[in-house]
Amino acid sequence: MFNAPRPQQRYASSSTNGFGSASFTADNPLAGSTYDGLDPWSASATPEPGPRPSTTPSVFTSVIGDALVPPIYQKAYTAVDPSNTGETTVNALSRVLGTSSLPASTIDRIVNLVSSRPKVSKLEFFVALALVALAQSGKDLSIEQVASLASHNNLPSPSLDLDALPPSMSALPTTSPTSSPAPLRSPAPPYSSDDPWSTARYASGGIGAVPGLGTNGAHGSNISGTGLPKDWWKRQEKVNVTIAGQQGFILARYTVYEVASGRGSPVSRRYSEFVFLWDCLVRRYPFRILPQLPPKRIGADESFLEQRRRGLSRFLNFVVNHPVIKEDGLLAVFLTEPSLENWRKHTAISLDEESVSKRVDRVEEMSIPSDLEEKLDVVRRKIGILIEQWQKICLLTERILKRREAAAADLSRLNMTLNALNEVNEVCWRGDVCELCEGVRQGLTHVSGHVQIEADTLEQRVRVAMATTLEALKSQRDLYIAMRDLFIRHDRLGGDQVERIKKRVEANQMRLEAVKVGRKEGWEAEAERVANTIERDQAAIAAALNRRVFVRFCMWHELRVVLHNRENALVTQAVRDMARAESTFAEEVARQWTSLSEAVEGMPYE
Repeated sequence: MFNAPRPQQRYASSSTNGFGSASFTADNPLAGSTYDGLDPWSASATPEPGPRPSTTPSVFTSVIGDALVPPIYQKAYTAVDPSNTGETTVNALSRVLGTSSLPASTIDRIVNLVSSRPKVSKLEFFVALALVALAQSGKDLSIEQVASLASHNNLPSPSLDLDALPPSMSALPTTSPTSSPAPLRSPAPPYSSDDPWSTARYASGGIGAVPGLGTNGAHGSNISGTGLPKDWWKRQEKVNVTIAGQQGFILARYTVYEVASGRGSPVSRRYSEFVFLWDCLVRRYPFRILPQLPPKRIGADESFLEQRRRGLSRFLNFVVNHPVIKEDGLLAVFLTEPSLENWRKHTAISLDEESVSKRVDRVEEMSIPSDLEEKLDVVRRKIGILIEQWQKICLLTERILKRREAAAADLSRLNMTLNALNEVNEVCWRGDVCELCEGVRQGLTHVSGHVQIEADTLEQRVRVAMATTLEALKSQRDLYIAMRDLFIRHDRLGGDQVERIKKRVEANQMRLEAVKVGRKEGWEAEAERVANTIERDQAAIAAALNRRVFVRFCMWHELRVVLHNRENALVTQAVRDMARAESTFAEEVARQWTSLSEAVEGMPYE
């Protein structure tokens, strides 16, 4: 099962930062599943008891098997599933079959033979094309016949006019009505293979100083204001993650993702390389908000891979818009380096946390409120409830969209049935031209056309909502889960050994005085050794105190600048976009019904 405990894998830490605390990533970074219990990565909108049925019926797996399919099969499927999600809609299948010149009743029968769901898998799509070829050659339509041909690697090629494939009739835009192409970032700062973290930029000017802005890209550090540039949500950098395909041999196949950003040409990345990036970032920035990665599963189907692709996209889009992490040198490498594997072979990567190379200046330290712990405790107390509620919001929204998707499929089936009905009633029993029959047939033709347009419109709206509204809600859920994980890391790594070292310094100072007073043989060497120990301990105390301030500043920054802004501004943006899109959708539906009402006004009664 998906939610079975993941095997433990140890990640060796390169540094304990000298404070006696084990690294947060000493454990498997994916061991604590973000999604335990509810599993939004499954194809189901809500959790169901018992094993979830496979999204691809086993009967069609055995029908096609490992048979070679004619090129027209792949060409037709690519036309309706260019993103290679592994599934398409009943509406899309019916449009493809409509180019075969088969009677509407035959098309209706084929669609109902291969799928009773709102979606059609790739195998089901191929079986439908084989049935089309059988129908075009005058043979009986049966799944058994397709299985027999597949067993001999002799699947027939249907005659399809894919150039005449009708596009979706929906007038709705394919993206959110207020969305616009993300502005391209200027090229990432040059990085050195010796210093992929680009730590030199933090040598002065406090934490993450940027010309023209305050620290970490903020206009000032006091509690007033957002801490981010004005209208920052309008200038979010966008990273697109798509599935490029499968590579490797049968027993070692893996999915390749194409990552496209405004920082350079698209690059190919494996899931393991996303894990590498996450592992490095969480070691480097243990006191920053970092979303978890979607999990891995053996034998993942296309639906799971698509859910994981969306999760990887949300992760990257979060880190490239984090006011501090977005400037990280390794992140720039991940987004631009053609071969990350080769780059890693020739590059030594520092995993020291950012407190080693950054300092908090006096102004930034004074900006930390004295009641920071109380403010953090407020969030701690409600974070579990927030995660639970946002999980429910995501699941309920997805369930609503799935119902709309099913309605669009039923509308498409209704259109095919109406077309088949009109074919049957093409000739009246009277044998001559019957104005009553012809008028009713024309009216039903208008109804059929309206139903098809409504199916297209609804399907398009679902597709847009899945990619915009639902993903925005999941990003909000991921934000709170990431904040919970930040608290866990803070509790594990935020402590230090200042008091213990102070006691050791006091003991060594007393010992030094005793050595100087006793002046025994070789006392000068002993005094020098003890003095050096005291000096090292005092330096460790100073470093620990600096780190203590740095950790407090990071927690304050993540609370005020990252969490507070994203949990509010991005919700506002998502709600406004959803309201505008639903308004446009409702207006389009109303216009279609008005058009149908006018078209059937002349249907005869007698």
